[in-house]
Amino acid sequence: MSPKTITVQCPQCQQVYIDWSIPAVGMNTTFEQSPTTVCSRCGNRSILAELSDDNGILVKAEK
Repeated sequence: MSPKTITVQCPQCQQVYIDWSIPAVGMNTTFEQSPTTVCSRCGNRSILAELSDDNGILVKAEK
């Protein structure tokens, strides 16, 4: 699989930014190795698996 762009809303500062998602192939990843994204404004790191798609924007899932 090739890299793709993703649009993310930071759960900390609400900034919407674009990042790259590069899927891992053939790896069993642990929680610490999970793919992440970093906000370009505040530096908050989010685990992609904890985000959900809301009209094409990845946002923190409401609990």
